[in-house]
Amino acid sequence: MSTPFERNVDAARSAYERNDPNGALRRLDAARRDALKRRNEEQLRRVLDFADGVITRDERTEIGRENLIYAIRQNLRQVSRRRAYEEEKPWVDPFPDLESPRAQTRTFMSRGVKFWIAAGVVLALLAAAGFVAALIAGAFETGGDRLALNIHNDTSSPVRVRWCDSAGCGGDFDPRWSATLEPGEAEIHKLPAADVVDLFVLEDTDGDVIGCLPVRVDRTWADLADKEGVVSVSLSQASSCPGDIVTPEPVL
Repeated sequence: MSTPFERNVDAARSAYERNDPNGALRRLDAARRDALKRRNEEQLRRVLDFADGVITRDERTEIGRENLIYAIRQNLRQVSRRRAYEEEKPWVDPFPDLESPRAQTRTFMSRGVKFWIAAGVVLALLAAAGFVAALIAGAFETGGDRLALNIHNDTSSPVRVRWCDSAGCGGDFDPRWSATLEPGEAEIHKLPAADVVDLFVLEDTDGDVIGCLPVRVDRTWADLADKEGVVSVSLSQASSCPGDIVTPEPVL
């Protein structure tokens, strides 16, 4: 019995053979999402190889192809980084060029779309402040179980703790959370229980990175008898970035 991934890839191949590259890209994107959900690097690379070979017919399909390839490469970075943390191995970025500040994706706009975009600029500006506030407050607040992590500064100096997707903490939404902890101070931060490993980047008062604290989340949650309980890590457990994975201990 074929899997959703295989069905989407087969449908993409059929669409491409029918000279329907847009349909092929849509089904490839569905296959990408399925592979990402299961963190299957091999399948993600299959989708990437397929998308790389798609011959576009117009600007719309060229932009769609570029955006799909970009998404797959970012997914492969994410999955490989998680695997490296889980296996306690150094992470090697498979696509280091994606760290560059240049635009990596494009959006196709017809004449009609361009007109309505121009007409909506004023309304967008009026709504911008409210949108930004909502983004900051809720962008990362998703449903599902959460692991309550107590982060304790057991060092002798103030430390800024930043929750990031990478040691460079340079993603579009990095840091996802941050706090400055004085010596002896602690703060509880709740992490999505489905995460494999979450990374905290530590900085001194000058803004220099002094270490990384990757925290094992999903296994900690699975082993936690009291799901309402709190687990704890100390900043002294941090190590040179990207850091050695730390398993939090339950707070008794």
